[in-house]
Formats: sequence, structure tokens, C-alpha cells
Amino acid sequence: MKQKYLILFSLSGLIICLDQLTKLWVRTHVPEGSQTPWLGWMWVTHHRNKGFALNIIQSLPPAIQNLFFIAIPAFALFLIILIFIKLRDNQMLTSLALTSILGGAVGNMIDRFEFGPVLDVLQLRFGANSSAAFNIADIAIIIGVGIVFINTVIQQRLEKKS
Repeated sequence: MKQKYLILFSLSGLIICLDQLTKLWVRTHVPEGSQTPWLGWMWVTHHRNKGFALNIIQSLPPAIQNLFFIAIPAFALFLIILIFIKLRDNQMLTSLALTSILGGAVGNMIDRFEFGPVLDVLQLRFGANSSAAFNIADIAIIIGVGIVFINTVIQQRLEKKS
């Protein structure tokens, strides 16, 4: 088996498992709507995110929201898999990034299909300021996108030097 496929299956499986296990733990141990300090600056929360991508479409009609919930993630997964298949074996950083995005997207899609809203389980707090609630899948997606961005910048600089 090619190394990139081993990375895809292993890392995306790990992300999905960690995401679903943390959500299961929160569903069974943290009352809905509550927040509990964990590390001082990080809180465990039981927040049902009925919106999409940090609640940005929550004000739209339900029919349009459902289109976003199904069509956009399915299209993104399709694109990720197509890109992944076309990657060369030496493009491990891109493989890692796409795998992270894929695992996170599947983790959140499981929630959408099983429960409707996505369960967000963590929130950062610094004094009076706090972040939007998020979950392991969201972290994986952000890390994957960050790796793609950094890798793109590095590749552009290398091309300019050549």
C-alpha cells in the first residue's frame, strides 16, 4: 500500500475516533448548555451548533441550511479525495493536510447525519474574551488548512528562487 494511503486511513481514522469519543464523553458527562473550566484558559462545553462553520448561516431558512449541510461537505470530500489520488508520493505535507481536513469533515458530518447539530465541546477563554465553541474535527480542519497555506507559501518562495 502506498504510504500516502496509509497516512490517509490512519490519521483520518484517528481524528474521527478522537472527535467522536470526545463528543460521546461530553454528551454523557456534561449537561447540555453548560461549561466547565478545564485548563484555566480552556473550558469543556456542551454546545449544539445548529449553524455551519462557526454559526455563519444560522439566520438562513432551514432549506438553505440543509443544502449547505449536505452539499458543501459532500462536494469538499469529493474534491479532497480527487486531489489526494492525484498527489505524488513525495507530497507528504499536502497528504497530511488533506487527511486532516478529511478526518475533520467526516467527524462533523457524522454529527450532522446522526444528531442534526454538530456538538462543540471546547472553548478558549482569556479574561473576559472567549472564542466560539469548537470540537476536535474543527481543530483538524483548521490545522489542515493551515498546513496547505504554509506549504503553498513555501512552494511559491522555492519557485521564485529557482
